Amino acid sequence: MPPARPHDGGMSETPSWLDGLVGNVRCAACGRLYARSDLRPVGQRDQHWFVRCTCSACGSQGIAVVMVQAAVVPAPAAPTRPAITVDDVLSAHELLRDYSGNVDGLFGAGSSRTR
Repeated sequence: MPPARPHDGGMSETPSWLDGLVGNVRCAACGRLYARSDLRPVGQRDQHWFVRCTCSACGSQGIAVVMVQAAVVPAPAAPTRPAITVDDVLSAHELLRDYSGNVDGLFGAGSSRTR
């Protein structure tokens, strides 16, 4: 397994997922929620990030290991067709009531009927 890559902590390279930790992670010593300034990435290996956590309330320090995975974005829903109405059923009934041909004649390419 390759060693963890150090992270220089520069603001330009701050990972976007780090903001998701703010307000969700507490200091193990005093229970205070960490502020953004309390968290600093210090290394990375594959999907694992090592984050130094320094509590600004009690001064306690720790390292969090954060597993970051790409979000799965669901495919857009297929467009829905309008529901069949009573009028649609009546129109189909009127079309078929006096029709004496076969299905090809009704729906085939040479059909003169409107769909």
